Amino acid sequence: MRAFGRVFGLVVALTLLLVVSSLASASTGSAAGPRSMTAALGTTYNATFNETGLPSGTNWSVHVSFIGCGCQGVHKTFTSNGPSIVVPLPNGSYRYNVLKVPGYFVNLSASGKFNVSNGSPATITFAFHPIIPFLVTFNETGLPNGTLWTVTVVGNGHGQEATLEHVTASSYGTSLDLSLLNGTYHYTVAKVPGSFFAGPSHGVFTVAGASPPTITVAWFTPPTYALSFTESGLAAGTNWSVRLVGFGGVPIHETLSSTAPTITFSLPSGTYRYAVAEVLGYGLNASTSVGHLSITNASVAVNVSFQALSGGAFYPVTFQETGLANGTHWVVAIVATHTFGHSRRAEQSSNGTTATLLLQNGTYRFNVLKVRGYTSNDSAGVFVVAGAAPAAINVTFSAIPTYAMTFSETGLPNGTNWSVLVRSTTVGSSMWYIRETLTSNASSIVVYLPNGSYCYRILPVPGYVLPAGTATGSITVAGSSPAGVTASFSVKG
Repeated sequence: MRAFGRVFGLVVALTLLLVVSSLASASTGSAAGPRSMTAALGTTYNATFNETGLPSGTNWSVHVSFIGCGCQGVHKTFTSNGPSIVVPLPNGSYRYNVLKVPGYFVNLSASGKFNVSNGSPATITFAFHPIIPFLVTFNETGLPNGTLWTVTVVGNGHGQEATLEHVTASSYGTSLDLSLLNGTYHYTVAKVPGSFFAGPSHGVFTVAGASPPTITVAWFTPPTYALSFTESGLAAGTNWSVRLVGFGGVPIHETLSSTAPTITFSLPSGTYRYAVAEVLGYGLNASTSVGHLSITNASVAVNVSFQALSGGAFYPVTFQETGLANGTHWVVAIVATHTFGHSRRAEQSSNGTTATLLLQNGTYRFNVLKVRGYTSNDSAGVFVVAGAAPAAINVTFSAIPTYAMTFSETGLPNGTNWSVLVRSTTVGSSMWYIRETLTSNASSIVVYLPNGSYCYRILPVPGYVLPAGTATGSITVAGSSPAGVTASFSVKG
């Protein structure tokens, strides 16, 4: 009988040793042959990842992430030098991403989603392909020596192949080389300041087992003509601006400012849109402030008429808020409309019920910045300053209701600190994004939350443990306080 007891004890010891060894091996996430991970909590089901195409013994990895609240679930990278990786996972939805292996790529199946459900194992198979590049050469003519020029190519690949086929390269010389896989590509040559395309600025080419013919891009600088804007009505030395955009095939988007009466662009023949910036204290003839025009082998002149507004001084514009708790910080931002080329923006903050800005004549947009915990239906609009201060602009805030979520603990000695992390499950899942860690040495922790979806994690306390599966969870707040959560700590054995 004693001999039987010794044998039985030896069997138990060996079994425990094998279990501990398996858990330690799984925690490394890397080993030869198929890998597996033993989940710490709950029933698990195998998800199997199979690869083809890699030489025997090559390390490869897959990252698995639980889809859901970041306070719980699996987020880990697993590695193998065999053809399979086996990952035991609890029920749920997951994302996977196959990591890059030098010299190889995975196409469509490099990443995706899968589900693990009772008794239904997930199997994902993907193929690695060797990277075999071919040289693609672009030549340019017509640029001054040492001019930087750039080509972008975009292929039709997916997954890891897409990163190999979507390439941008630049050169100061007359040629530019790219290494690309087999496939069909679209290319675009970027604009060079002062030069315009004569040869193709974009096109398509194919790589099919060899380098394609060299692609040549020819440049030339066309003759230019003066497009002049002359203002009248501004005080001497006043800064004013004109913005110009080419929309008839001429790639230009430019703003010029000056304190002189005339602003001049040098442009090739083409069709253009323009806009003249508003100037503080002046009105602008609408018929000359914006428009479009054509240049056809000749210079063009445009006259711009400003009119001084009466009372060009600064006037107080007051914003009046209601609804905020006393001392709450709030901010008003304003911008003058139809302006560019010089600063016409301002902000004013307040901890009281009013915020005042001193502004000259003009038309302004305003935006009252969001205040956490409040909403406002009249936080944006337009107002005009014309020789006098406008009436006070009223902004009404309404408090967003919050509801108490209570976490309680048992098992800790009086005065022991313990903590809870609470966060919104995703951006947009609550009225404002919440990620808070609350700590207390009392037996309960209360957090106030607006309607939304949240997750929580009760953080470890040295020397104590929680029952399996109780450290994390989810919370839904919908118009009332949700049920409380109790954390039952026990002394670590």
